[in-house]
Amino acid sequence: MIGPFAAEVVLADGYAAGLLATACGLDRLARHVAERTERHRTGGFTYRPEHDAWICPTDQMLWPVRHDRRLTLYRARPSVCNACPREADCAPSQRGREIVRAPRPWPHSEAGRFHRGIALVLVTLAATLTPVEAARHPTWPDLALSAATLALTALTGWWLTGHLRATPADFPAPYGTAAQPDSGTAAPDRYTTVWRSDS
Repeated sequence: MIGPFAAEVVLADGYAAGLLATACGLDRLARHVAERTERHRTGGFTYRPEHDAWICPTDQMLWPVRHDRRLTLYRARPSVCNACPREADCAPSQRGREIVRAPRPWPHSEAGRFHRGIALVLVTLAATLTPVEAARHPTWPDLALSAATLALTALTGWWLTGHLRATPADFPAPYGTAAQPDSGTAAPDRYTTVWRSDS
């Protein structure tokens, strides 16, 4: 006994609380890493949602050239990038600078869903462990402690599943009308359409 509580209940609820803390910590760490990676990939560039384009530090546009359910590829004009004095640091490729961006921010990305899934497994373990010990020790103090732990588990699970409730059923369609998600055909290259006159 630990005060009015059974030792097993206190240990089980403490372990469940540890699982919930681990789930929240994993979720926050994954979000932080995703945001840091995004800042590193797009450092110095500014996204303009009204044009669906990126602006480089020398005020050149990077237009979307390929788009699928997971990623959008933006590319600058090769002739502009190849003549830029910052080319060696910015765009070592002869095709011009490229930026890859997920159409949906974390946690709607695949990596975000993966990490949220792991966190939800930990929440499920916590939700399973607490009622088992409450059933083994059905005294009022133990039941009150287990009820508080279950309420905390439910709140954590509700918070972690918020992205599932907010996600639309379908993803953005690829650029152009010719590309069908299930047909296996590639979306038209907008870069070729926009800059064909320079080739």
